[in-house]
Amino acid sequence: MATTTDYGSWAVHGDRTNVSVEATVEDFLNGGDPDWRERVEESGAAKRMVDDYRDAINNALPDGVSLLGNDFLGPYYEADHTWDGDLDIADIIRSIDLGEIVERHDPDNA
Repeated sequence: MATTTDYGSWAVHGDRTNVSVEATVEDFLNGGDPDWRERVEESGAAKRMVDDYRDAINNALPDGVSLLGNDFLGPYYEADHTWDGDLDIADIIRSIDLGEIVERHDPDNA
């Protein structure tokens, strides 16, 4: 088992204006009509959006690196890294289309 270390928080790599994935998704949804936001919340779509966003992030991170809660953890020793060069977690997160995830779970598209 590899020794792990903290690679930083969601506020460092994911969204400097929010401390959690949930808050980032909520901010994204706040651009929508209030009635639509209510349907998103009541239908359970908001939770599915957050869950899928977290899954997409974890699937995009290299093996051994994970988003757990609001922190990124990964191998401490370079010999345990499964990637070459510097790891740019923020770039990995930017590559994920939150809008597509929201649209997939939009209760109006059901």
